[in-house]
Amino acid sequence: MHFAHPGLAEPRTKEEWRAYLDTAPPTPPSMPSHADYLRMDPDQHALLDEAREDYHSALILVRTDQMKRIHHLIHRRMRTNARQAPGARRGIVLDGPATIGKSTLVKIFAADFEQALRNRYPDRFAIDGEPIIINGYIVDYTPVVYLNIPSQATPKDLSVLLADYLGHPHSNHATKNEITKAVLDAMRLCGVELVIIDDVHFLDLSAREGKIVNDHLKYLANHTAATFIYTGVDLKTSGLFLEGHGSTRATQTSGRNTLHKMRPFTLDSDQEKKEWIGVIKAMEDALLLHHHKPGSLVRLWRYLHDRSAGSICGLSDLIRESAVEAIHTGQEAITCTLMDTIGFGMK
Repeated sequence: MHFAHPGLAEPRTKEEWRAYLDTAPPTPPSMPSHADYLRMDPDQHALLDEAREDYHSALILVRTDQMKRIHHLIHRRMRTNARQAPGARRGIVLDGPATIGKSTLVKIFAADFEQALRNRYPDRFAIDGEPIIINGYIVDYTPVVYLNIPSQATPKDLSVLLADYLGHPHSNHATKNEITKAVLDAMRLCGVELVIIDDVHFLDLSAREGKIVNDHLKYLANHTAATFIYTGVDLKTSGLFLEGHGSTRATQTSGRNTLHKMRPFTLDSDQEKKEWIGVIKAMEDALLLHHHKPGSLVRLWRYLHDRSAGSICGLSDLIRESAVEAIHTGQEAITCTLMDTIGFGMK
């Protein structure tokens, strides 16, 4: 018996990352006719509704053109770095407002990358729990490291997070340099190729601490062959790229990484409108509601853009919560009237 929540939280360890990779979304339940649905006994009715709500909670993730473009850029950067001579490798920084989908984008790329490695090199991954031993070390192949940064994290905190993710023991009294050395050794042995530092704006990037953080990130990037991807909010003007407050005081971090700005959907061209409508259609086609009229959400594309401010995450949240409400209330359709009852943010 276990009492783990059926959903997934942000991974903090390699085991939780693997759970993220290995956990399939709920499968769509078989839909009876509405007449048969109404004839179900209360327990069957409740079970089907719960299954549909679980399914809508994990509704389809649409791979937008922006996501595909940035995935291509990350892949290209990783391949450029792959056999480079020792030294700092160039990374990528994804900047953009909150709820724009940065974390989702990088996790999907990392999941695709590791799944491809599993298919190509199955012998690198432990089979049936049997450890792999190389040069006398038990090695747990870990091609991806994903770190979600807590508020006001210090350079030592970052090294501790890396050690905890990799399952590398460390003393509470160990220094930052001792933990960092152990982490870099573990990353080399475990074959880390991609390091994602999510919500990097939570690092202490004040004028006083910014240089220390930048030096630590530079040291990590210098001493591993992995490619680093950073995500955050308002990073271009943060201590990650500027030392102090002068606009000319660029850090080495800025010189070694390419900044890509993620933006909400805009509707300034026919192509942009077409893609926005295509995203809505993909989500609408996946709905399991008895009375929902196909195409009715597509016809509300301007309304949905206004409600979500062009955010793919906002659009997904609105449609998913509306689907749950449609089931719970028995309306069985997502309408403008129903969506008007779904609140967003703080008023």
